[in-house]
Amino acid sequence: MGSQRQPGLKTVEGEVIESLCRIGAIETPELSKFAFASRTDRGVSALGNVMAFNTEFSESSLLQALNATSKNVYCYAIAKVPDDFSPRYAKGRWYRYLLPIRGRDEEVLSTGMHIFEGQHDFTRFCKADGKSPVKTIDKTSVCRKGDAFIIDIYAREFLRNMIRRIIAAVDDVAKGHSSIEDVKSALAGNDLTFGLASPEPLTLMDVWYNFDFRKEESSAFKKKLEEYSDDILCRQMFAAMLRERESIIR
Repeated sequence: MGSQRQPGLKTVEGEVIESLCRIGAIETPELSKFAFASRTDRGVSALGNVMAFNTEFSESSLLQALNATSKNVYCYAIAKVPDDFSPRYAKGRWYRYLLPIRGRDEEVLSTGMHIFEGQHDFTRFCKADGKSPVKTIDKTSVCRKGDAFIIDIYAREFLRNMIRRIIAAVDDVAKGHSSIEDVKSALAGNDLTFGLASPEPLTLMDVWYNFDFRKEESSAFKKKLEEYSDDILCRQMFAAMLRERESIIR
C-alpha cells in the first residue's frame, strides 16, 4: 500500500518499524524520531530510499538483525548522522520511469522532458498538499534500452504525483494525442490536465546526502531479490537497475 505507514495496512514504513521494534532497536517510531526520505505511492518501487531513527542498537549488527527479521524490505547500507539530521532534506533524488517503445517517438519524449527542467510552478502537475508548487528539476534524460524507453529525472525534491503527472503529459505527446504547446500551456498555469501515469514502472533509484554510507557486502540482497517476485523479468529488471545504480555511485 505504498511507503507511508497506515493503520492496519501493509506498507514499507510499517514493515520496517515492525522489524525495528521486534529486534529491540526502537520502542516506538515517535520516541526514536523515525523518518523516511521519500514517500512513494502504492505500486512504486524503491532501490535507494533512506530512513533515519535514534537507537542504541549495535551498529555492526543492525543490518543483519533487521534483514533477518524483515520479509519484504532489505536494508544494505548504514551511516551515523548528527542528532538534527532529517532524511527529508536530501541533496538530490533520482527517479526512473520505464515506457514501452511501441507507438512512442523518442525525440518527442526527450523534447517533452526537457521542458520541465529548471524552476517551474508545477500546480498542474502535482498535489501540492499545502506545499509550494514551485520546484526545480535539475536534469532529465531519455534513452532506449531493449524494449523500453528509460526516463531518468533528478531533483532535490518532488511533490506528490509530480513525476507520474509529468510522465503522463509527455507520454501523451509522444503518442501524438497532445502537443508540446499543450504541455507548455499547462506548465504556464492554464487549465489542462493529462492524467496520471501508472505507478508500477516508477522506481526511486537513490537519495543523496553530503556523506557516504557503509554498504553491506554479501549475497543476501540477491537472495532477497529472488524472493521478491515470481516474475523473472521483474527480477532481472531490478537486478540490472541495481547494478547500474551502484556503478554510477562508485
